[in-house]
Amino acid sequence: MNRLRIERGAGVGEPIHVWPAQGSTAPAEFVWRGRRYRVRALQAARGERRTPGRTPRRFHVRTTSGLSCVLTHDLDGGSWRMDRLLPSGGGR
Repeated sequence: MNRLRIERGAGVGEPIHVWPAQGSTAPAEFVWRGRRYRVRALQAARGERRTPGRTPRRFHVRTTSGLSCVLTHDLDGGSWRMDRLLPSGGGR
């Protein structure tokens, strides 16, 4: 498998484009820095689900290429951002 190497602090706060999973708000795929990633596993979801003006939803995902990261969804504006990259071992 071709492992992706990206510095841990890279991309924090950068906008991303997300395609949600069918029947869910959780991301199924996203584009970051011009590359499309498919979510292999949703490892955690935190934040308010449907309450405007509240903390954004955060999704800890692992992609098929081995990227482990937290994606943030702003419920009020509908925008998505790369919150942070995580060690490939899946640490929090």
